[in-house]
Amino acid sequence: MFKIGDLVVYPGCGVGKILAIEEQIIEGRSIKTYIFKPLDNETQFYIPVESAKKIGLRAIIQRSEALKVYDILAKQEVNIPNGNWNKRYREYTERLKSGELTVIASLVRELYEISKRKPLSYGERRIFEKARELLITELSICENCSIEEMERKIKTLLEG
Repeated sequence: MFKIGDLVVYPGCGVGKILAIEEQIIEGRSIKTYIFKPLDNETQFYIPVESAKKIGLRAIIQRSEALKVYDILAKQEVNIPNGNWNKRYREYTERLKSGELTVIASLVRELYEISKRKPLSYGERRIFEKARELLITELSICENCSIEEMERKIKTLLEG
């Protein structure tokens, strides 16, 4: 269970803060909820505590996990999928929504490699930017550094 003030990751949404834990009456039932606010906007979400694990709400990764992410970003050999764009787009979207930083890192790596060979489509660019943003935000918190420092580190890893 998270505490008020904890920074957590909501899959597909990114890093945010637990502002409060409140009882809500939903369909006549009293349900304990987290009030979650993403760091990058003013939206607030009510997340049932009992569903938090199922939806993938999780703590910021630890340093040991960050090292795995850096390895993925630095990897030179990447398997780039063929096939129709719609299928790839659906797969990219699912990977982005997973909330798992290692999965998001592999998505960033893959789309970066594709962008070196050909321009990304509008949808691919949007997914790439969102995945990159999620990665940078969480890693900068994990490493206790600025967004700019983490952007430079990730760029260096991708460029190899």
